[in-house]
Amino acid sequence: MPLIISSIKNKMARTHFQKLGQSSQIRLINQLREAVEYLSKNKVGALITIENNDNIDNLRTDGVILNANISSSLLISIFNKYSPLHDGAVIIRDNKIYYASTFYKITRKSIDNQYGARHRAAMGISELCDATTIIVSEETGDVKFVKNGTFYNIRLEQFQEQLVKYLKD
Repeated sequence: MPLIISSIKNKMARTHFQKLGQSSQIRLINQLREAVEYLSKNKVGALITIENNDNIDNLRTDGVILNANISSSLLISIFNKYSPLHDGAVIIRDNKIYYASTFYKITRKSIDNQYGARHRAAMGISELCDATTIIVSEETGDVKFVKNGTFYNIRLEQFQEQLVKYLKD
């Protein structure tokens, strides 16, 4: 009997990412990698939150519902500084670009002055839910993940491997 309960708990404990089929996981990772690589190399600022088990509707304000298939081209277009949707964050939900131009409360935690509003918003959302957020700095092109209130510097060469790791946590 304990073996059955343990098995059920393991299935329930799986992250939303792990519940996606393998081809959906691969597509999500590849499209995000392509977009982030372009945004980083061109120093286009971006804030992309990948929802996990926690629904974050009550943790955001404003935004436009797109509910569009994940696409690096669409992500790049959204964050283009001439796009009306470029301010704020994109939320990935169920392998789709669900929201664009949505905003989070910034963290109340004291963080280094080198970080601006984008980083503070990413930290704020990460303190309140289990989502993984990707930040691309418009000043440096640096890429960071934010998870559970912690910043992680990411090199583009490690992007896919690291993203899979954080999405499974």
